[in-house]
Amino acid sequence: MNPALRSLSLLTVAAFVVAPQTWAQGDKEDPSKPGPEHKILATLEGSFHATVKAYFDPTKPPDESTGTMERRMIMGGRFLQERYEGKALGQPFFGMGLTGYDKTKKKYNAVWVDTMSTSIMNSLGTYDAYKKTFTYLSEDFDPFMGKKMKGRDVLTIVSDKEQHQEMFRSPAEGEGPEMKVLEIKYVRKK
Repeated sequence: MNPALRSLSLLTVAAFVVAPQTWAQGDKEDPSKPGPEHKILATLEGSFHATVKAYFDPTKPPDESTGTMERRMIMGGRFLQERYEGKALGQPFFGMGLTGYDKTKKKYNAVWVDTMSTSIMNSLGTYDAYKKTFTYLSEDFDPFMGKKMKGRDVLTIVSDKEQHQEMFRSPAEGEGPEMKVLEIKYVRKK
């Protein structure tokens, strides 16, 4: 057997045989199992009516629309799956997200795709239990502006029935101020 392949095989065996035994003995937390951070994500589950204000042009009033957000925990409570359906600029709009808590990075990790772009947005976030607020930071290329942009997305749990989300963007090179680009009010369906 090729020495490199043999080393890889031994590492694989160690990962699947030795590591779980170590976690079971209490030496280390099992990184494969959901923790308290995942329970916080689970509070976001449900079906919601969404009222949206999108600030596409700062010289004009926001584009207002409505939609629905469906959120559910998947993969044994490890990830929150989001499915949004509504309109943007009078056109049908669909989006999907996946959020989890990465126990190794000690951060929430979110990805988002939608019908207004061919990009996958990635962001890392934290949760402030006192404010009941998730804050995600990202850096992406904005296809409409043709520049790198920094993102700050804030999701606040107002109550069991209501959540507010705000999205802000600013040029990555510091060429301008942070601007609100989106606000969404989610109200749980009965």
